[in-house]
Amino acid sequence: MPSAIGCSNAFIRTLAVDAADIEALPALLAFEDDPPAFVLGFVSPELPFPEIAGRLRSVLDPGSRLVLVSTAGELCSGVPGGLYHPGERQDGIVLQAFSRVLFGDVSIHSVPLHSEDIRAGTIRLTHEQRIDALRRELETIDPVFPLDCHDTVALLFIDGLSVSESWLMEAVYASGRFPVLFVGGSAGGALDFQETWLYDGERVLDNHAVVIFVRMAPGKRYGVFKSQNFRKAGLSFTILDCDPIRRTVTSVIDPDSLEVTGFIEALCRSLRCDAGELERLLISRTFAVELDSGLFVRSVAGIDRENGRVSFFCDVNAGDELLLLEATDFIEQTRSDFAAFLRDKPEPVGGILNDCVLRRINNGPSLTGMTVFDDIPVAGFSTFGEILGINVNQTLSAIFFFSDDREGEMSGLGGFRDDYVARFPIHYGHFQNFFHRARNTRLRMLNRMRQSLIRNLVGRTDAAVTLYGRFKQIGAYTEEIGTQVSDPLGSAVEDLLDAVRQVTEEREAVAEVLSLREAELLLAEERRSAAVARMTLEAQLQEAQKLEALGCMAGGLAHEINNMLQPIIGLTELVMEDLPLDGPAQRNLGKVIEAAQRAKRITQQVLTFSHSDRSGAGPLHLGSALRNVAEMVDVLVSRNVELVWRIAVKPILVRADETQMAQILINLIRNAADAIGPAEGAIEVTLDSVQLDEATEGAWPHPAGPYAALTVRDSGCGMDAATLARIFDPFFTTKPVGQGTGLGLPVVHGIVAGWKGHIHADSSVGQGTAMQILLPIIAAEDDHTVFPVP
Repeated sequence: MPSAIGCSNAFIRTLAVDAADIEALPALLAFEDDPPAFVLGFVSPELPFPEIAGRLRSVLDPGSRLVLVSTAGELCSGVPGGLYHPGERQDGIVLQAFSRVLFGDVSIHSVPLHSEDIRAGTIRLTHEQRIDALRRELETIDPVFPLDCHDTVALLFIDGLSVSESWLMEAVYASGRFPVLFVGGSAGGALDFQETWLYDGERVLDNHAVVIFVRMAPGKRYGVFKSQNFRKAGLSFTILDCDPIRRTVTSVIDPDSLEVTGFIEALCRSLRCDAGELERLLISRTFAVELDSGLFVRSVAGIDRENGRVSFFCDVNAGDELLLLEATDFIEQTRSDFAAFLRDKPEPVGGILNDCVLRRINNGPSLTGMTVFDDIPVAGFSTFGEILGINVNQTLSAIFFFSDDREGEMSGLGGFRDDYVARFPIHYGHFQNFFHRARNTRLRMLNRMRQSLIRNLVGRTDAAVTLYGRFKQIGAYTEEIGTQVSDPLGSAVEDLLDAVRQVTEEREAVAEVLSLREAELLLAEERRSAAVARMTLEAQLQEAQKLEALGCMAGGLAHEINNMLQPIIGLTELVMEDLPLDGPAQRNLGKVIEAAQRAKRITQQVLTFSHSDRSGAGPLHLGSALRNVAEMVDVLVSRNVELVWRIAVKPILVRADETQMAQILINLIRNAADAIGPAEGAIEVTLDSVQLDEATEGAWPHPAGPYAALTVRDSGCGMDAATLARIFDPFFTTKPVGQGTGLGLPVVHGIVAGWKGHIHADSSVGQGTAMQILLPIIAAEDDHTVFPVP
């Protein structure tokens, strides 16, 4: 096999090359000695990606923009064995070069996805926080040219293991800044799902997306091609219980009867199989959501029978209607879809293909027969998921390019027509509405459940009428019993008991269903209340920060004024001793001292104001208070710092004020975060109880007994002995001028002392710092207020 083969024309060159032949690429990729405007590369996961990226960047012309994506298999036309053959090679690289007569401008941007917590399995961000973080990142993007959907398309490549495709697209539409179509795929890799990589021309990235805004040169067009070899199977499932972050579905609900069923059970019932056969049967089937009469596939990643969960490669949400699809012929479907796509278009000059790895795996025997694109310079990769406005699976989503210089074409008149370009505002609206629609569907479903249950309960009143009729019947039978041989009373009683049993069973079943539905509604309400509570806590945090700043400023000014008054009063009194007692100078200086004393009293009042008010201290469940403030405190810590909470489950009751405890915790955690700085680090907050006796070594004078131990430990720079000895001194700070008042820890010390507690620090340079607060635990009988036990 030649070392570099593929297709080319005056606009696009595609090459499948070996890693050993990288140095020869500039000549192979050039357009009549003119270097390409943009080179897009797809790299086998078997190759050392960072090394390949560095070598390619070094040999290409500095003016040629370069983006690389790792793959689960490369695609390239014009090679022996067909489009999918590059995927058979262990050291394959597919490169696609675009000339300057095709691409007028290229603008490349990388976007951090804030998905490290998802990769680590410790979810820290809520849906809203994740969208806000991504939107802030997107707002920093400034393309080098105006975006117009008629001549500009956004090529999007995203870390295939970030599970962030839908978060990013929702943030794109929430930002409202990019009125163009996003097409691309999730970077692939080996099927152990351990690593994927991206290269934006400068850095090798993970947990990122790369966006390439491409503006076509005058007279050049693009069109959007989509192909799926599936059709509707006539079954659908409405999701009820799911985890959107982990992309798992547990249960589904019948929209008419409101019957809730485990998803695995519902699939087995519909496909008439047992759970062990599901994975085999789903090879030729998949699922999709419908949007604007188009199907967007959601492929099954695995079936966890033990926990009753089905996981997906794409996002799933409660309220989504999953349509069951069945496979059609892979080759014929692609051929007919491509023929329909080319209608009203000239011959394409090339294209970029994003093709799900599941299409490669599930259609292995048919791959060599895929000759549809043999005469066109196309290249691409098998992805871990595709992007076509929103996230999709098992779909060939592609961009094809055309040269059509006929007069009037740039205004949309003439022979060239592409649905996505001509109707883009409509498609954009549907994509944007996709995320809102899922939420609205969930709300409508819950409302229908509640109304149906109410109607069901009201309908049970006929049982009471039946019972009343049976009792009247018993009375009549009692009068007749003396004249009849048979015993109608016994029969009536049996009928009555059967009716009571039936009504009881029905009411118990309805009560159980109502309980389940009410629990689901309560969960939704709790989530809403949590969001409101978070906003309230954030407002309290802002107010607390304002009050702390005001108190610090007032206390500082009072101290300074007090320091100036001391020499005024002292020196004036010395001068008065040398003057006649009844002289005018003595009287004038007396007025000076009187004014100074009045000023001193005012400064004392300011100092009193600036100190914390301990009058509100009362019985406080410390663990509950810390949990209440946890979410508010979490926003103070930057993304490079991991905040770990280890709060004892048992109730710990102390005499303290919850607001002041929040201020203490904010102060200590902020100091810990400052000590860590921009480096990676961790802050650990622990709460437990300890037993102290009067002879505890190194302790302050205290009675023996149980104490609450609240510790804030960081992995920061630490302190030397000299600094450690002064941290509670007023106005002592190690921060630069203007960044610290030196009153934070003294205020904390004063508050804790007012609660008859103690605070001490343990630190050494390079070993971090631990700040521990000890507060006496009070007995439950001392608590005369009602507190919820956490």
